[in-house]
Amino acid sequence: MNILEGFSKNDDLVEFICTKCGYSLWVPRFIVQQLEEDNMFDGLDPSVPPQPDCQVCDGTMTPKSYTGIRGVHYEYKK
Repeated sequence: MNILEGFSKNDDLVEFICTKCGYSLWVPRFIVQQLEEDNMFDGLDPSVPPQPDCQVCDGTMTPKSYTGIRGVHYEYKK
């Protein structure tokens, strides 16, 4: 079973990119929101985007373009 089955890239997924190796991954929005809530719980500044670890290297992934639950827009530009 594909974990992304039933999701559309336009509405339900957020693209993440590794800032170190460039690996790209589409993540369901509800998971991104949970990561953002974890940041809030941990007391991180709202300017810090949800940043899971890269599955390919030891880098950090960041959203390419995402407006979070606090209204902050995150955009990665290399």
